[in-house]
Amino acid sequence: MLHWLWELFDDPAAAEAKVIGPLLRQAPELPEWSAAVQPVLTRLLTTNQIPKKMVSRVLAVPELNAFALPYVTIVLTQALVEFCRDERDQLAFVLGHEAAHIHLGHAKERSRANALATVVRINPLLGMGLKMLFDRAFSREQEYEADRLAVAMCARAGYAPQAGAAFLARLGAYASSTGKIAQLLSTHPPLQERIGQLRGG
Repeated sequence: MLHWLWELFDDPAAAEAKVIGPLLRQAPELPEWSAAVQPVLTRLLTTNQIPKKMVSRVLAVPELNAFALPYVTIVLTQALVEFCRDERDQLAFVLGHEAAHIHLGHAKERSRANALATVVRINPLLGMGLKMLFDRAFSREQEYEADRLAVAMCARAGYAPQAGAAFLARLGAYASSTGKIAQLLSTHPPLQERIGQLRGG
């Protein structure tokens, strides 16, 4: 167990491999979708002079979601890509947001925190406390930071910087009308606060 823990702490590539395998067994990748999304990510990275080669992978999942693994992979669900089908600038914001988590080290920190929570499962109260602290406080500022960097990245890459706020507004309207992404939003700051920050409010 300890060897696995230190591997997660010290080797984000190994940590990512441990995550992506089970994900792909549950929901296959859609290679054509991934290939269609990748140029947007590559443009963001290239124009912002981010040397890390990141990859986008679209999985056949019907719920709206996107997240960054700790090394180079950004996972998007088919439903989220479809949600942004006619909104390339908004898709760029989503990719920029997740790329920011990798670039700023947030994804690696989250991997470490999750590994620690796993190790302390023998003490459920401690594990629950750590997870709540991480989800509610630690990740909150990270989300704001990733939002800000994503907007800057989009502007440098020629995507509309206001697309971030527009995407979050659409996401909020979708959540209100369907209730389908409450879990996705539960560990993020309130959407209106994020929109206000992006609009300078």
